[in-house]
Amino acid sequence: MTGTDTWSGGASQALGAVLGAGALLLPAALAPQPHPWTGIAVAGVLAGWCLLVAAAGGTEDSGPVAFVRDRLGPGPARAATALYFGGFATGQAGVALGAAGFASLGDSGWRAYAVAAGVLCSAAAYAWCVPRGLSPAGRRLRLAAVLALAVSWRALGGPLPGRGPGGEGWGAFLVAVPLLFGWVGLEGSVPAVARRRALGGTLLGIALAAALYAVLPAAPATAAQAPPPAAAAALGLGSAALCWTYCHTNLQATAARWTELTGRTRRRGLVAAGLIALAVLALGRAARWDLPVLLIGPGAATAALFTLIAVAAVRRPRPQEHTDHDHSDRLRVLEGAARSAG
Repeated sequence: MTGTDTWSGGASQALGAVLGAGALLLPAALAPQPHPWTGIAVAGVLAGWCLLVAAAGGTEDSGPVAFVRDRLGPGPARAATALYFGGFATGQAGVALGAAGFASLGDSGWRAYAVAAGVLCSAAAYAWCVPRGLSPAGRRLRLAAVLALAVSWRALGGPLPGRGPGGEGWGAFLVAVPLLFGWVGLEGSVPAVARRRALGGTLLGIALAAALYAVLPAAPATAAQAPPPAAAAALGLGSAALCWTYCHTNLQATAARWTELTGRTRRRGLVAAGLIALAVLALGRAARWDLPVLLIGPGAATAALFTLIAVAAVRRPRPQEHTDHDHSDRLRVLEGAARSAG
């Protein structure tokens, strides 16, 4: 245990890893939810997963891909990288549609999909021209802005874009799987079990994030009055702009994973990720999918990644052959709903 290990430090790191655009998108996708138990159950499973991974040495130092490579070999590690790429390339369709929904205050017709396509294309073009991402201070400022907007939406009663998941038989599934989109980042921030205070702080951070994800989409106890049109427009445009920045940095990080998978250039990865996201948007429009359904793809990829890491955690480390990947896995963490790739 190091002298800097504290409960507050571990909680802060876990919250910084997890929270982000998901605080805006998940209420937009899942609200109103009269029962928060699905989200609490997901958080409980993730807390148990965190203890398992911590007992195996944690992922905080090496990164999740290197953690899988150390125990399962290069093939599963490549699969983890592919899950990052595929899950978050498709996930940007949801981020872009969320941005469009905020900009149009809930419109889910063809205009929203057209605006979402514009969000994707402009974010990809900016990432093409400006490869650098946000500074650490910029990421902290953005996270503070996201949380302020999410709390403001909740306090003012909406309107949140989207109508929430429907269908009694699919209700729990349409909450649990998209909800995992908001937990991306946790997989790379688990300390070793020997660092008890840091691990305790991480578990505290999981509990705090779970509480936030339970409260924000919850159905109000009483009917809330919609905010004035000017306030709603300001909140909507601010939320849309922040979603755009997350789409931009996620496309950058997705392109980095493309380079690791194929050895080709980052710009080709940007094109590939952008085209995949546009294809998902087009399919979503043709099938009349709303935001909850669009988040099932990245949520399922996140579930598969967490499962792969759990399988690696119960295996002993293999004899290592160090490669350049060992130095880059920890640095290239996709943000998904939370982290910045800049």
